[in-house]
Formats: sequence, C-alpha cells, structure tokens
Amino acid sequence: MLYEQEGYQKVRTFFHMLRPTLDDIPEPALPAGLEVRPAEPAHDPAIWAADAEAFRDHFGGVDDSEESFRSFIEDPRTDRSLWIIAWDGPDIAGLVINMIDPTENDLYGYRRGWLDSVAVRRPWRRRGLARALILESLRLLHERGMTSASLGVDAENPNEALHLYTSTAFQIHRSSSVYRKPWDPAAGPEWRPGD
Repeated sequence: MLYEQEGYQKVRTFFHMLRPTLDDIPEPALPAGLEVRPAEPAHDPAIWAADAEAFRDHFGGVDDSEESFRSFIEDPRTDRSLWIIAWDGPDIAGLVINMIDPTENDLYGYRRGWLDSVAVRRPWRRRGLARALILESLRLLHERGMTSASLGVDAENPNEALHLYTSTAFQIHRSSSVYRKPWDPAAGPEWRPGD
C-alpha cells in the first residue's frame, strides 16, 4: 500500500455499521432505578459533559471545547427530540444522540437515522444500559419514518462496543483506517516549502 511505502503505519481501524431494517426491534429493558426523560436546552451542558466523560478513554479522545459544543448545538441537524437520555435521579447515566440527515437521505435515496454517539458513564456500565438505549433509539427512528440505522465504531473500542452493536443487529458495512508516520523532530519534515 502506498501509505506504508511512504513510512506510514496503520494504527487504527474504524467500522461504519448498518442495521438494514428497523422492523424487528426487541423491547428495551432499562436497568432498575433509571428513567429516560426528554432532553431540554437547559440539559445541553450536562449532556455534552457526560458524553465527553464517557469517551475520554477512547482513541483520539474527544474535543469537549466550548467551540465544539457550540458547533454541535448550532448544527441544523441537531434535534433534541431524537436524543435518548437515561437519568439516575439528577445524574445522566447514559445517552444516545440520534440524528436524521435529510440531505444525505435525499441524496442517496434511503431513510436512515444515525446513532451519532452512544455513551454510558463508568458507574452505570455493564448493566445493559447501552443496549436499552440503542433499542429505544431504533424504535424512535422507526417512529420517525426511518427504515435503517447507522453508526460508527472504533474496531478496538475498549468497552467491547462492536460486540454490543452486532448483538443489536448492526452489521459491518465498510471500514476505514487511520495511518500515522513517525516523525523525528530533530530531523525535521521530509519536505521543504515549495517542493
């Protein structure tokens, strides 16, 4: 491969996953003591912080800056009515930020929703919460007229997300890889301006 010939090394693989139908969604079972409540604008900072906290241990980290937050909130595809937020009293336990992109759907001729972020905070992991939130998301997308759903995942996700997603009928649709080239700051770049 050309990248490798130029000294780059593959460091990570990501999967785009597809659930080709939303007709056969099992009933979600939320863990005891948790409830799903609608997202309101006043919750935005707490939702953003919970999502960033859940992804801190992931490859590449997260951009939890104010600028990134504003960009997300102001994105015309942002629709709080599509968000599934699980609460444990006043605390956010987990969430799925769902999205429908009408432009993409029109362009490609499908009715697909995106599970843009699936996040469970550490104290609530390994209790079935992510599965319940995913299933609830799929039901909601189906109610909104979608016929399929997609998401992206790091193939080496430390929380076994790939297994979770395949257990909810997502299939690997395609993959992409991240390459990096070792760089010696003492030697400087191999190119010079004007090359």
